[in-house]
Amino acid sequence: MKRAIGVAVAVALSMGIMTSTSASTPKLSSELLSVSQMPIGWSVYHQPASSGTGCLANILEPKGIKPTSKAQVAFKDNGHSSLLDEAVATYSNATTTYKKIVATLSACKRVSRTSGGIKATGTVGQMSFPHYGNASAAFSVSIVAQGTAIGDDLLIVRKGNVIMGIEEADGPTVDVSQFQSFIVKALAKVK
Repeated sequence: MKRAIGVAVAVALSMGIMTSTSASTPKLSSELLSVSQMPIGWSVYHQPASSGTGCLANILEPKGIKPTSKAQVAFKDNGHSSLLDEAVATYSNATTTYKKIVATLSACKRVSRTSGGIKATGTVGQMSFPHYGNASAAFSVSIVAQGTAIGDDLLIVRKGNVIMGIEEADGPTVDVSQFQSFIVKALAKVK
């Protein structure tokens, strides 16, 4: 129970790829992962309204830049505390937007939030990761909520004129090989 509470707060703290009011476009929605591509036991997760905190808020909507189209999906592992969030968006200038997103995340070092009386604090850092798409950058978020450690790995990828943000949260750390398999499946759908 303590771990589930910690993961829920961690999700509210860090899962800020897109605003909760994002409007999906049919074309981009078809480029998202589907539940049939997830391991057995995973289901679509209807996230509570949250856009992340501080420098992790609305990651794919950096200050002054709005996507021309966007779509998002989230999944949870019903047998564990793992959560996966994927968002894709197009922009009038994806290269400039990608650079601004990465610069914002690179400058992000610490975050904190209290939700439902539970305080979560975290650190953010760039991580070494394989290259994906035309350009990619990976970040690791380490969160502690009620004494429970939560890992959250985030990858930003530019593939043509589409930017994808994908992140997985789990406690105490993310299974990197599982995360990479989700990334490969997700990018295969992005046109």
